[in-house]
Amino acid sequence: MSSNPPTSGASRAVVASLLAGLDRDLGAVRDLRAAEAALPEIRELRNDLDDQLVRAKSAAVICLVGSTGAGKSTLLNALVGREVAVEGVDRPTTSAPVIYRPSDADVSSILEGLPGEPPTVVTYEPSQGADAEAGGAESFWRGQILIDAPDTNSVATVHREVVKQLSARADVLVVVAHRQSIAELSSATFIDLFAERRGMVFVLGRTDELDERSTDELLAQLRKLRDERWRSPEAPVVAISARAAKADPGAGNLPTLRTMLSNLIVAEKLGSVRRRNAVGTVARIGSLITSEAQDFQEAAAALEDGLSEGANAWCGGLVAAIHERLEVRRADLARMLWNDAAKVWDGPGGYALRVGGLSAIGMGAGAAVARRNPVLAAGLAVGSLAADRVRGAVRERSFESTSGLLPGSSEVEALQRDAFLEARLAAEDVYLEEAGAAMAPSAEELDGHAARAVDDAWDRLVRVDLPKAAERAVPRALRLLIDLPVYGLGAWVLFRVGMGFFRDQYVGVDFLVSAVIIAFAWLFLARVMVRGRLSARSAALLGEVRGDIEQRLGRAAHAAIDGRQDRLHKSREALARLGSADAIWRERLHGESPRTAG
Repeated sequence: MSSNPPTSGASRAVVASLLAGLDRDLGAVRDLRAAEAALPEIRELRNDLDDQLVRAKSAAVICLVGSTGAGKSTLLNALVGREVAVEGVDRPTTSAPVIYRPSDADVSSILEGLPGEPPTVVTYEPSQGADAEAGGAESFWRGQILIDAPDTNSVATVHREVVKQLSARADVLVVVAHRQSIAELSSATFIDLFAERRGMVFVLGRTDELDERSTDELLAQLRKLRDERWRSPEAPVVAISARAAKADPGAGNLPTLRTMLSNLIVAEKLGSVRRRNAVGTVARIGSLITSEAQDFQEAAAALEDGLSEGANAWCGGLVAAIHERLEVRRADLARMLWNDAAKVWDGPGGYALRVGGLSAIGMGAGAAVARRNPVLAAGLAVGSLAADRVRGAVRERSFESTSGLLPGSSEVEALQRDAFLEARLAAEDVYLEEAGAAMAPSAEELDGHAARAVDDAWDRLVRVDLPKAAERAVPRALRLLIDLPVYGLGAWVLFRVGMGFFRDQYVGVDFLVSAVIIAFAWLFLARVMVRGRLSARSAALLGEVRGDIEQRLGRAAHAAIDGRQDRLHKSREALARLGSADAIWRERLHGESPRTAG
């Protein structure tokens, strides 16, 4: 009976793919509060899964486990056909494990790190050919390893740890019970650890001490525990008299037990058993993770809502603060629009529109002294124009800067703290400390998003919207309507001066000053009218830039939480996959559909 199932390259590739998916999902949930209590056991199960898959080409390992006095040692002796384990009367008997192994089997992985007393290792030569056909107890074994483990209910902690480690390194557990230990089995959390993770055979031992009715009742109790507590309805249950089997290998129901074990560990079956053990381990991992899934889903929903509401609240608070600062720039925006309109207006009206308060004062003073001192008047006009031009350049540079539009860092931090308070509280229920703290965007991160949003919106205003608005606000027809009267007045003045030159009639300074005053008066009225028109347009521009900033801040706020919500979504998906991971593994390893696997 060979026990070394082949492992194909395709199977290894499938297993590698399944393990990669499992590790990805475990990584996605390892920081969840719901998984915190289960993480130590999950790590242990994940290591156990690796150990099981590494044993794909090794000898089958059968471990006999059970309570004190159940008859494990007697059963091992009956199974192998000779005295390899000490049978005792006193409780407990087995303090050190007995390992029965073929001469060509490497048991170093079984012995490695095993606590307690050194195991007793008994070697046998695997029987072949005619010896196997002879049908003796020992000739049945052809490469398998049998272990008689310490008692599962031992008062010695080290004994319980040894049996736990040996069971983890086994393929099949033979759970041995007797009439006094059935009750102990019902509370054996040890078997809970390996239910559905190992091939199992349940043995009711020492039946030579029982009548037929008692045997049937105890078997019924074992089957009930198997089905209801350990969820292993396919696991065989058999009654054995190991003492009778030692005297006669064909007696005591021993051939039935051998057949059951054979069905689990022959070459054609062992690979399937090991794969099912792996699936059971994956199912246990999934059940540990998803046992708190309902609490996680509720907390995750609260966190998701908290992030969305926090982003909206932060955006709303910041927009209100920026709106207040934009109001302060309303007059500056109007002046910039006047300047941009003047840049596209090549004519007297554009010049008048460009003139600021200093220029108006200088030219007014120049006009007042022009009759008495024309040179002084010209100096006043030129000086005031130069001063006004310098002041305009300084204002333009100041206007283009977004400095002062955003609140200070302390105000931004307060906005972030208040807006994402609910999200932070919900994150503490979903994630462990460090991961939970990272679920709410920091004030520095939000400040960076806000600065980029405001810079981009303001840059669009200055580079694109203002020039377009200026050109639309002073169409060509309006420019001609204002400039033509000035050009006409200038032509008339030139005509009078020319006629006076030919007729030798000097028009006089008063005439020239009066013409200039008329032109300035007309341009002043035109300037007032056009600036009023542009001021209305600047108010509309202010509203547009507010809306642009608000939209950009909204996108920035949601960009700050998108990655976090995506992480939450991935945790949800990982939990869902872990909950059905055993079905996926069954389908890939055994070809069972999820429906059939259930």
